[in-house]
Amino acid sequence: MDGRAAIKLFCSYSHRDEPLRDELAKHLKPIERQGLVRSWHDREIGAGDLWKDAIDRNLQEADVILLLISADFLASDYCFDIEMKNALERHAAGDALVIPVILRPVDWRATPFGKLQALPKDGKPVTTFENLDSALEQVAQGIRRAINGLQEVRRVRIARYQNAVSPVPALPASGLDPIAKLLAVYIGPIASVVVRHAASHCHEVWDLCEAVAAEISNPNDRSRFLSEARRVSASAAID
Repeated sequence: MDGRAAIKLFCSYSHRDEPLRDELAKHLKPIERQGLVRSWHDREIGAGDLWKDAIDRNLQEADVILLLISADFLASDYCFDIEMKNALERHAAGDALVIPVILRPVDWRATPFGKLQALPKDGKPVTTFENLDSALEQVAQGIRRAINGLQEVRRVRIARYQNAVSPVPALPASGLDPIAKLLAVYIGPIASVVVRHAASHCHEVWDLCEAVAAEISNPNDRSRFLSEARRVSASAAID
């Protein structure tokens, strides 16, 4: 593991800004093709899926959350009161990085995200640039820098745990894999390293679940993990 698993990126926007979102998506394609990021927005919801559940799930799993800001975004109750609120809670807890992208001129600096570092530089709205591609290039470069920073943090954390890992876990692998997969939803690919390290000190699956839950900083996410892990530990066959 080298910490370079794709960063999950969630895009929150008003549907009135869909043309600009589509243009930004083109500028993010090189980053996606490098395997650095996997983008998601609500137009990817499949037929028959529950749209709210799909949005909530992808928002909670995202490492980076883009807020595409315009007057329509700020006027949208769903964007402002639900998606933005949840995004900022995860940002405050250290579970995700929120990046406002200022698409069109609007008075956004007094909003709850007004003190965050915005793109393009100095919060200049994308549509005020003489050349749209120049503006979106600047946005994509800023997002790439943020992703590289997150990848470096992952590499440091993984290296720290690998250096401390015991080669002989007290629990069998059959008990580790389900917990690692579940934990990965909340902390990413480092989960397998965290679980292996914790397993060297645990003799029951539930003890392991409680130990690794400490890596989830958001209390709501931690409770959700433990609830799901309880079902996993109850069904695990431990000799």
